[in-house]
Amino acid sequence: MNILKSGFGILIFLAIYSCKSKDNKLSDKFNGMWRLDKIEAFDSSANTWSDDTTRIGWNGYILYDGHGHMGVHLTPKGYKEFNTNKNIDSLNHEDLVALTKFYKSNFVYFSDYILTDSAIEHKRLSATEPQNWGTSLTRNFEFRKDTLILTAHEKVAGQKLRLRWIKLK
Repeated sequence: MNILKSGFGILIFLAIYSCKSKDNKLSDKFNGMWRLDKIEAFDSSANTWSDDTTRIGWNGYILYDGHGHMGVHLTPKGYKEFNTNKNIDSLNHEDLVALTKFYKSNFVYFSDYILTDSAIEHKRLSATEPQNWGTSLTRNFEFRKDTLILTAHEKVAGQKLRLRWIKLK
């Protein structure tokens, strides 16, 4: 009977250890910094992915620390070159609206993350948009060599999107 209990105990230990090592190997694949390669939109009529023409020229980075934390920063084309040295008091209403919309287009958040077999959940701790604090985003993921593909569960501006990230060395 002791042999049976010992064998059962070892079996449970191995099952737990193998699950944990699988999670660690998966987390290790995410670990590091990634540069945005491109954003793609899904065409449901053709059943294909293609470059999202409304987001060509976007830049960004995503960083996974391997300990359950991450951060992402996305900016639209021209964001880096935008002139922020204007005196805000000299701007008219339309200029202020344009400035606010442009700053709002900057997308940043930091989160804890949880991995499953094919999805990653980002539990946002902070974000550029205050209403996003404490909310979660889930992404399906796929690795292709040095590329991480994250596909959003929610539609963005009515489109199903995925982002391709290239691992930085």
